Amino acid sequence: MKNCLPNWEAPFPIDLSRVRPKDEDYWDTYRDAPKAFVSAATGQRLWKSRFGVLTAVRIGAIAGRDIETTTKLFEDSLRKNITPESVGLTFQPVKQQGLAASAGATDFSGLFIAFSQFLIISAALLVGLLFRLSVEQRGREVGMRMVSGYTGKKIRRLFSREGLVLAGVGGILGLIGGVFYAYLIMAGLRTYWVGAVGTSDLALYIHASSLLLGYAISLIVILLTIWLTLRRLGNISVRALLSGITEVVRAKPRTKWYALGSLILAALSLGGAAAVDPSTGTGLFFVSGALWMVSGLCFLSLWFRRGHRVIREGIVGMGVQNSKRQPTRSLLCASLIGCACFVIVAVGANRRIDLTQNIAQDKASGTGGFALIAEVDVPIYRDFNSKDGQFELGFSQADAELLNQARFIPLRVLPGEDASCLNLYKPESPRVLGVPEALRQRGGFTFQQTSTEVENPWTLLSEDLGTDVIPAIGDYNSAMWILHKQLGDDIVLQNEMGETVKLRLVGLLKTSIFQSELLISEDNFLRHFPDQSGYGAFLVETQQPVQLTALVESRLKDIGIDAVSTAQKLAHFQEVENTYLSTFQTLGGLGLLLGTIGLGIVLLRNVIERRGELAVLRAFGFRRAVLSRMLLAENGFLMFVGLAIGSISALIAVAPHVMSYGALIPWGSLALTLVIIYGAGLIASATAVFFALRAPLLPALKEEV
Repeated sequence: MKNCLPNWEAPFPIDLSRVRPKDEDYWDTYRDAPKAFVSAATGQRLWKSRFGVLTAVRIGAIAGRDIETTTKLFEDSLRKNITPESVGLTFQPVKQQGLAASAGATDFSGLFIAFSQFLIISAALLVGLLFRLSVEQRGREVGMRMVSGYTGKKIRRLFSREGLVLAGVGGILGLIGGVFYAYLIMAGLRTYWVGAVGTSDLALYIHASSLLLGYAISLIVILLTIWLTLRRLGNISVRALLSGITEVVRAKPRTKWYALGSLILAALSLGGAAAVDPSTGTGLFFVSGALWMVSGLCFLSLWFRRGHRVIREGIVGMGVQNSKRQPTRSLLCASLIGCACFVIVAVGANRRIDLTQNIAQDKASGTGGFALIAEVDVPIYRDFNSKDGQFELGFSQADAELLNQARFIPLRVLPGEDASCLNLYKPESPRVLGVPEALRQRGGFTFQQTSTEVENPWTLLSEDLGTDVIPAIGDYNSAMWILHKQLGDDIVLQNEMGETVKLRLVGLLKTSIFQSELLISEDNFLRHFPDQSGYGAFLVETQQPVQLTALVESRLKDIGIDAVSTAQKLAHFQEVENTYLSTFQTLGGLGLLLGTIGLGIVLLRNVIERRGELAVLRAFGFRRAVLSRMLLAENGFLMFVGLAIGSISALIAVAPHVMSYGALIPWGSLALTLVIIYGAGLIASATAVFFALRAPLLPALKEEV
């Protein structure tokens, strides 16, 4: 018989011996009519699923109404009570969403301007230094004008007009240089750093209002610097000016108060940082670091203005003591170097370095101790960890040996927008992962913040926060910089029933592999997103990641599986952070360039002013090499002090990051950077000394005689 079930070539395993003759007779007579009826409650208990408990509704005619009338009443009532959203039909304002997303996730102009403050301060210090040197050179002219009846106000006005003309020309050159600098940054993001931004479709936009505002601010800063420089002339007597003396070497009481005041404020900031939440504390630490630098420079100013002691340390000691000869110049040079090093060290300490294998296997690291994370295009319904699941997925017994040495933790996936720094647009509906109980019990990763102090923060995902509130965990950096959310804030989404739900952040991970998504419990995921069947991602613990990756990608290529190293994925996120930090460090590099220029100018000016002294020393038998060492010691000391003050202050500013658990500070590269900075400064100073001492000293010696 062709129609007998035993003759059926079933596409799946089935025991046909259990089919009885009376079953065949029933099929021939009634086909697929039910054999038995159970109560609705029994059916719901036996065959319910997360999609619901009913598959069909039987409608009988209302008493006294025919079936047509009943059907019409039912249809009208159904339309009133079922919304389009409840059956998956939603209307999205795509244009409005696109415009909102195009605003960008984070405006880094604020951070760029904040770090630029140190460059602006360095530029102002250099302007003050150069203008001061100009005024010192014209000290006798100032004295003659005052003797001739010029008031201090008129003299300051005269010099201010001269400075304004130069500032106007310099400001125009600065605008050109600024636009060129911005062009270079954009070119770097399109080429060398393209892996960090993920696209080369970047363009430079210049607004006239920004240029005018920058030009106006530059003029104001320069004029203010010139005014502060000229104000010091009022403290110098006319007799001293006529003699060419423009420096009053004495310790000012206000400097002592500035030093002590900034030191006390720095200590209070450190104490306050320990008593507030980490996000606020980070800002206080940065303020404290800046105050430490101010205090250090004030104490250095006091040391410069102390009386000279007897020199017993030889040529190098003489060079160090000579730095007190012009205390204001020396302080400005040290300040220039200190500001530049503050930015370079503070930014460099936050750079991320690649995880070693031992650290990547640590459960408290950003990988959570997982070696691989795999994602699939087609959801998987089988269990990688079970023998049956491995067989149904197409793995052989030989493959099972490698699979059994690993552990797979499946994650449910709700598609959404990338919430990491790889997304240049502002995400409105971030991707969501459903975390199973196995991961919550296992634990792992390090939490930056949690809403409640518990031994295992993953258990916070099981909290009951209300019918429309779902506890969620996200990455700290993504929440703060991309989603602009803090601990306890809500991210509003729509579930598959058209209801508005709030994902409340109850925990924030520290530098994790989950920077692209938010995490909720699997139970809440199934309750609000039941149509997302199967598992779309897997966390894998294994000691053989390379072999396992090759195995699963070859066996499951039809479902589009992609397994990547968690350390590699984390490094990709860190590459983005390092790119932004590199752009910030260029500001420190520009400040360092200004500091080096300032040191060179001061050295040349000092040599010119001390030509007579150097000529006398040469006449007494001091070789040119000895004099060079003395001048280099003076500049080297100023550079060393500036480096020390700026670096120590920067480390205080980034103390929360340095002292945090699992922080990987690139100490080697930081130390090498400082050594290179110091070496470059010495080379620049040596070059200036070489050319300065080549000038004939005999005319200067005759003047001394």
